[in-house]
Amino acid sequence: MALPLIGYKNLLRNGTITDPGTASGFAIANVQDWRSYTLWTSSVVTSPINIDIDMGGSAEAADYIAIVNHNLNTLGATVEIFADNAGGGVPPPTTSRLGAFSPGEDTITYRGFTSPGALRYWRIQIAHAAPPFSAAPFIDQLMVGLKTELPQYMTPEFDPFFRQVEATGERSEGGHYLGTLLRGKTHRGEINFGDAGVPRAFWDSDLTPFLDNHFMKRLPFIWVLDSADGEFDTPFYLKMPDSQEVGRKAVGGSWQNLAPNLPVEEAYQEPA
Repeated sequence: MALPLIGYKNLLRNGTITDPGTASGFAIANVQDWRSYTLWTSSVVTSPINIDIDMGGSAEAADYIAIVNHNLNTLGATVEIFADNAGGGVPPPTTSRLGAFSPGEDTITYRGFTSPGALRYWRIQIAHAAPPFSAAPFIDQLMVGLKTELPQYMTPEFDPFFRQVEATGERSEGGHYLGTLLRGKTHRGEINFGDAGVPRAFWDSDLTPFLDNHFMKRLPFIWVLDSADGEFDTPFYLKMPDSQEVGRKAVGGSWQNLAPNLPVEEAYQEPA
């Protein structure tokens, strides 16, 4: 059993991305604009395709990758991460930091790995064992950064599956079933730690930067309830609803622990 985690830090937004070859109208900048419908699409079907990021003078660490709304599972692609600090010019990194893996879905893919520390050069490599790809790979959102692991488990009332289906049923004038219009899966609820709350130290060091600089600005983030459980390790791409606010209260009349209530909704509605 693993603690819940949030992924919102993304080094692709801070570095310079080298365009790996892009189809007209599907810019590589689309992979880091937070929107779940603006795709980057490769201009080639050859393998491998390398997305390189140069962090310049602000080297960064990472220990997770998230890929939102893509076709890498359908194409039978693998993804591998390389990173290092090789000197001279802008060399491509050659040290593997996350071994090649095959995304198991085309919706939202998450993988954690051991952080190698702050490095300047990063490469996300998309490859195929028997090239070429059958179609051009595309990715909506690509996130690589340091995850935030929460210090407590969720309140017992939290729905671990965290998914519903938005649908509209149709009936005839006589009341007979005619059909159902499916819009997609919804993920709406509240991230709540219950009466225990979280320690003040974690609130100050980790939660406040997330809330102030990201969550309350209604920017999307990755949420994984339990990365060690095959049933509850599904990643979600969430945001704070526009019309709601963060709830914060002291625990037991003391500021040593704080209990936040974080309302969330899907930023990407997956097919039902």
